[in-house]
Amino acid sequence: MIEDPATISRAMKLNYISKSLERIADHATNVAEMVIFMVKEKDIRHKIA
Repeated sequence: MIEDPATISRAMKLNYISKSLERIADHATNVAEMVIFMVKEKDIRHKIA
């Protein structure tokens, strides 16, 4: 990064994108858990696989 400061900007953007994708995945997991609860009346949250 010292040799090419332009990589800092790209790295920060990639970091932001990966953080956003992780949040999307967390929300999708929450929705899926709610659907399973509503359909099967079974709470699958916080269980060890």
